Amino acid sequence: MINLLKEALKKKIINPIDFYFSQLIAKKNAIIMLVASCISYETRHGHIFLPIEYFQKQYFFSNFNEKFTKKIRVFLEIKIDWLDELLKHPSISNGVIFTPLILSDNKIYLYKMWKAEKNIFDILYKKNKIQNINKKKYCKILNNLFPKKEDDSQKIAVALTLINKITFIVGSPGTGKTTTIIKIIIALIKQSKKTIKIQLSAPTGKATTRLTNIIQNNIFNIYLSDEEKNYLPNHAVTIHKLLGIQKISQKSFFNQNNLLNFDVLIIDETSMIDILMMEKIFLAVPKNIKLIFIGDHNQLCPVESGSILKNICNYANHGYSLKTISFLEKLTEYKFSKNININKKNSISNNICILQKNYRFSKNSGIYILSNAVKNKNIEIIKELFNNSINNVYFDEINSDQEYKNMIENISLKYKKFWHAIYQKKIKEIIEIFQYHQVLCILRDGIFGVNFLNKQIEENMYKKNIIKYFFINNERWYIGKPIMINKNSEFLELFNGNIGIANFSEKGVFQVSFLKENKKIRNIPVSILKNYETAWAMTVHKAQGSEFTNTSLILPNYECNLLNQDILYTGITRSRKQINIFSNKNIFMKTVLKNKNTKY
Repeated sequence: MINLLKEALKKKIINPIDFYFSQLIAKKNAIIMLVASCISYETRHGHIFLPIEYFQKQYFFSNFNEKFTKKIRVFLEIKIDWLDELLKHPSISNGVIFTPLILSDNKIYLYKMWKAEKNIFDILYKKNKIQNINKKKYCKILNNLFPKKEDDSQKIAVALTLINKITFIVGSPGTGKTTTIIKIIIALIKQSKKTIKIQLSAPTGKATTRLTNIIQNNIFNIYLSDEEKNYLPNHAVTIHKLLGIQKISQKSFFNQNNLLNFDVLIIDETSMIDILMMEKIFLAVPKNIKLIFIGDHNQLCPVESGSILKNICNYANHGYSLKTISFLEKLTEYKFSKNININKKNSISNNICILQKNYRFSKNSGIYILSNAVKNKNIEIIKELFNNSINNVYFDEINSDQEYKNMIENISLKYKKFWHAIYQKKIKEIIEIFQYHQVLCILRDGIFGVNFLNKQIEENMYKKNIIKYFFINNERWYIGKPIMINKNSEFLELFNGNIGIANFSEKGVFQVSFLKENKKIRNIPVSILKNYETAWAMTVHKAQGSEFTNTSLILPNYECNLLNQDILYTGITRSRKQINIFSNKNIFMKTVLKNKNTKY
């Protein structure tokens, strides 16, 4: 086995961490060596645990390389009782004692992942008690916020935050998550009998900027008195800043021994939060705090290991308990269907609300139809996509050099209105028009990656004399160059993901102009600008949490680990009106049918 793992390391199927971890804990046991390297590998690729089925069905390393997987199968030869092999090895326990690997409910974990999941779910169950409610007061608040009588999942979401300590509110783009946040804030201020401290947070600086802008919404003037407006949060902060996480050690200033001091904590873009970060949040909040998570569990998994929001939302189909239904019926004045799945015991499902109605897309919207087809693996709709039979969704197959050149030309033509605006020199209009169209990629490198495509689009425009190059600090610039910030700068008030356009000021200073959330322009001289990249194209990961009028989504023409259902869904739903997809049909179909979070 050690020779096979050395071969996997040489072929870059696994990395040195996977290899040396397996050697450290296996103590020359070939089976445990394989198990340890697999769990290390799969944890790095987003999994919280591996079920025993993973080994019984011989998925090894996600079947990354079928030829290599066959070599492992040949080596194993005999049928193995995986449970028996795991239970008798000293590096594995059920968690009663500390061991590097934990076997629990026929799932194998790294110890830290098992401990984090256990801490999170223990707290969820402990805080899962419905609080005492003031029916008359809560009904008045909810009816004021939702005057229409028809069923509204947003009203149910707000009601859950009134009666629960922890609430998860999830929904696809356009289901009104931002509106729900606003109404939650109003409802919690209205129901409070005393001063209430509310804090908003999100994983990224860009997301916190958007949250901070919510507080400026005029709707608060309608519902809140001058005194009540004093309870509005001042601004949103990143989770790292909220918890005081140190850059190098990743230790949190706020933890179970030094708790946060808020009454309400609302966290947006929860799908970006990994399991270890979620554990830090749960451990740092006091018992009486209201903890509200907002997100879309169908979007991209976190960069780090463990899509905990997706795991929690798997409980949603358990339904609400009879007690929760009783409270919700009293507060919302809705009658819940007798056909719904009723959970007869206390469950995490009582803390979850899935927003149903889409306010951005009609049911006839091509983007809505396609995103649902990807989510539900609807092959017939995907075939319609290939035939270009879906409204405002266009599919172009890329199988040759000429088709690739046509794609670059097609993309370049989409910026005609942008270049016309450049000549008019109205910077606010220029930035807004640039956001009409965005190129999205899965990869950073290669001919289908961000870096190469940015250069190809620039070269196409240069050959047409649309742009003229000049150099500043040995870097190539031109009027109209779009750039994206890739590292937060509080000094410049710029955040990871902010997009700006290069131009000359009235005084002749070459600068990049950014349109901030408050619709004001922020101009930064190029000479002091740092940590940025060209932004004709960006990765879907970078675009998460953003939306554009139209997009072009480019997939590589080969299978890779990054291609999965989640990234495809996220890429498609960044567009409000129209999307052009450039891909190989076979690769697209395989991506729809593959979902890295549920394939085991």
